[in-house]
Amino acid sequence: MGRKTNGSLTARARQLAARAGIPYTAALASLCTSRSSGTASQQREAETGLPGLDRALGPLKPGTLTLVAGQTMAGSTALMLSLARHNAHRGLPVVLAELQSNREQTGLMLLAAESGQDLGPAAEHAADPVSLTEAADRLRRLPLYLTAPGPGTLARVRIDAVRRRAGLLLVDDLALAADPGTDTPAPPGEAAAALASLARTLNVPVIAAAHLGPPSASTPGLGDLRDQHALEYTDHVILLLRPHRLAPVPGGPDPVTLHVTRPDGTALGSTTVRFEPEYHRMITAT
Repeated sequence: MGRKTNGSLTARARQLAARAGIPYTAALASLCTSRSSGTASQQREAETGLPGLDRALGPLKPGTLTLVAGQTMAGSTALMLSLARHNAHRGLPVVLAELQSNREQTGLMLLAAESGQDLGPAAEHAADPVSLTEAADRLRRLPLYLTAPGPGTLARVRIDAVRRRAGLLLVDDLALAADPGTDTPAPPGEAAAALASLARTLNVPVIAAAHLGPPSASTPGLGDLRDQHALEYTDHVILLLRPHRLAPVPGGPDPVTLHVTRPDGTALGSTTVRFEPEYHRMITAT
């Protein structure tokens, strides 16, 4: 005989469904799932894995929204992928909504980052099949779950975050997460407001990538954020500055400076990391 659902569990599932805006069945399934996958998130706080950035930002506290903001080709996606892999390797369930590429493309970027192999069409050397196989096996074992782009993005992100008992939710990017379901663009700040609400409801840290427009000064700043209303719902902002983004030096260093600020512009610290665009990852500068 199937196990009956007790009244207490039913009530909790209905409350979760109402708070998170997800189907009752998804909420019930998440509560009935073994809590073993939630153990890691209870024991560990999410972090970036980049020591200088962690010192400036501090632990990624549940219930907060952090923006990763950069100009085109500044490396925002690579930073998001690095955060996803680092925390998943620590055993923290991570939901990654990579909305700028399909699932296969995201998988290839993760595989390149994990294996340290250039898998791009312009790669100078053939990838090592043994390294790729080992990296693919490691990725399959990680609690890293992808939400593919498509209609109803925020609703699917909510469902995945609940089902996977996410300890970290990553959304790349904010503009693509805004999905009004009509031809009319979503109001400014709407996606950020929804993600901030989701962070509080599920008590999980949320990080979302955002775009900076052309800089108003020599160094990009908060005033260049395309969706200024997003700052109203944000706890921290990580600004990316990549000096060589338009003309990288082949084989040369590719530093990216990460500036951490509060939404009011208060500087909290900065650090410089090394961008490896061919591997879609950022690592500690040496």
